[in-house]
Amino acid sequence: MDHLAEAISWVFHPLTIVIPTMLLVLTQQGVSFWQALFWAFLSVCIGNLPLAILLYYGVRFGHYSDLSVSIREQRKSVYTVYGISSAILLTILVLGKAPLILTACIIAVILTTVIGFVINHYFTKLSLHSVGMAGCATVLFLTTPWLGMAMAACALLVAWARIRLKHHTPVQILIGWAIPALSVLVIFPMFHLLP
Repeated sequence: MDHLAEAISWVFHPLTIVIPTMLLVLTQQGVSFWQALFWAFLSVCIGNLPLAILLYYGVRFGHYSDLSVSIREQRKSVYTVYGISSAILLTILVLGKAPLILTACIIAVILTTVIGFVINHYFTKLSLHSVGMAGCATVLFLTTPWLGMAMAACALLVAWARIRLKHHTPVQILIGWAIPALSVLVIFPMFHLLP
């Protein structure tokens, strides 16, 4: 069962699950496939790639316990790098007149990252897998409800995997779900993006 849980964790990794989500959301909003691909590629290169590099070298040189950064105190740099890269991405999206929904998503990501940093620092580590799944599920639910429900079902599967692997507790999973969902639900109305 651990092998299955590991496989689920990799398939629904927070750095990768956002890629098809961005493409689906952008195309559902009327953005052409090639434009959606451009914005998704740009977002991955600026927002996700620095964190992926940090995780790889952090584990390789012993700064992190593992790719999941299981030790809470080691996660400060993860939040810091992701927050900075997301802020740079937001600036580029605004200056480049990116689709409004993508800009709103990145603002929600930044809000989630800041709240997650505080919770991680003072209380408990939260499941970044759950954060990714809940953020994607919420955005999809607001744009394509049946896909959002499918992603929410997958979020339950990911929660099982993270608990099974002893990376997180149920409370850490629930917090990981709540923060991005609330962030999206706070930010999207500001951009008049709720259905």
